[in-house]
Amino acid sequence: MWNRIGRWIAPALMTLGSLAGLAFAWSSTLDYSRHLDRQVHDLRCGFVPGLAAAPGADEGCRAAIYSPYAALLRDKLWGGVPISLFAVGAFSCFVAFSLYLLLAGRGATFRTVKTGAALAAGPFVVSLVMAYLSATRLGTFCKTCMGIYFSSTALFAGGLLAFLALRRETTTPPWSGEGENTAAELPSRVDGSWFVTPLWLALLGGAAILPGVAYAKSVANHDDRIGSCGKLAKPLGEKSEVGLKLALTRATSSGPKTPVTLMVDPLCPSCRALHRRLDAEGFLEQMETTVLLFPLDSSCNWMVDRDVHPGACQVSKAMLCAHAKGQAPQVLEWAYDQQDVLLSAAKTQGPKAVDGYIEGSFPGLAACMKERSTTKKLEEMLRFAVDNRLPVSTPQLFLGDQRMCDEDTDMGLVYSIRKLIPSLKARSF
Repeated sequence: MWNRIGRWIAPALMTLGSLAGLAFAWSSTLDYSRHLDRQVHDLRCGFVPGLAAAPGADEGCRAAIYSPYAALLRDKLWGGVPISLFAVGAFSCFVAFSLYLLLAGRGATFRTVKTGAALAAGPFVVSLVMAYLSATRLGTFCKTCMGIYFSSTALFAGGLLAFLALRRETTTPPWSGEGENTAAELPSRVDGSWFVTPLWLALLGGAAILPGVAYAKSVANHDDRIGSCGKLAKPLGEKSEVGLKLALTRATSSGPKTPVTLMVDPLCPSCRALHRRLDAEGFLEQMETTVLLFPLDSSCNWMVDRDVHPGACQVSKAMLCAHAKGQAPQVLEWAYDQQDVLLSAAKTQGPKAVDGYIEGSFPGLAACMKERSTTKKLEEMLRFAVDNRLPVSTPQLFLGDQRMCDEDTDMGLVYSIRKLIPSLKARSF
C-alpha cells in the first residue's frame, strides 16, 4: 500500500492541489486587476475567470478585495501589488515539482521527495494565517480565497503522504512481507545531492516573487489625475455650524489631526464601505472629521427625483438630534450596521418603519426629528452641496478643501491619500 501511495497517490494529490491552487489564485488576481482601471463599478467576483458572478453577490469577495491584506505596497503604487500574484507564481512552481514527482516515480531521490514535502507546508501555513485574518479581522470568507485554502491543504496532504511513504520505505525492508514488491522488483532510490534543497527553494522563491516584481514595474502611473476633481468653492470655516464635527473612531492618535469633510448618506452602502476602510487603515484616527449629511431620499432632498435610499432622511434627522447628546457617531455606526434591515423596512413598510427602529434603539429622538429646526439644519447641509456645485452622489471625501476623485476612494485609496496628505499614515499590519 505505501509503495502505491508514494508512487501515485501522493504525487497525484500534490498535482491536483497545485493545479487547483493555480486556478483559484489566477481567478483571484483577475478579480483584483479588473478593478484597477480607475473606474467606479461594482465588484464581480467568480470562480471562473471571465464568467463573473452577479454584482454584489459575494460580500466576502468585497471584504477581501478591499481589505489591507489583499495587496502589498499600497502606499507606493496605486492599488498596490495583488498578493494573489505571489500565489500564482508559487503554485506554478508546485505544479512543475509535483508533476516531476509523479512522472519520476522511484527515480526521484530521497532528498527531492523530502524537499517537496517540506515546501508543501509553506502554502498551507500561509493559508492558515490568511484564514485566521479573514475570520477575526474581516468576519467573512471569499469563495476564491477558500478555494486557495483547500488547494493548499490538498498540496500539503500530498506532501505529507509522500514523506510518510518515504519514511516507511526506509524503515521497512522489502523482504518483510509488508510491501507489494520483492527486493528484486524495487529499484534502489538514491539519496541525491544536497544541492537539490537550495535549488528548489531558490526556484520557488523566484517563481513566487517574479510575477509581483513584473507587475510593479509595469503598473500605470496615475499621479497626474489624483486630486484633479476640484475643490470646495466655499469651504467650511472654523466656526461653521453647517457640518457635524464627529469622532468617527474609538482609536486615538497623539499627532496633529488633518481636517477632512465627509459627505455621506447613512443608508448608502458605499459610504459604509468607505467609512470602514478608512477606520481599518487607521486614517480616521488621524482626521478631524466634519460630516455633511446628504440623504439620497426624495422626501427631504429636492435634488433627487426618486428614493435611492428610502429612510435616509429619518436617519439623517436622528443623527442631527443625537448630536446634541453626543450620540451622533453611535447613530451613524448603528445605521451602517443595520443598513440592510433599514432599507428593506423602508421599501416594504414605508418610512415610518424606520422611525420605529430609531425609537427602539435611541429613545427620545422622535419629537426632535419632527421639529422645523432639525429640517432646517439638514437643508443647510443640502444647500452647502448646491453652493459648491457638488455632484449628487455619496460618499464624497475632502482632504482640506481638495475633493478626492471617486475612483481614488476605490482601490487606490491608500496611495491617493498618502499622495495628497503625506503626513497621513496607513496602519501597519
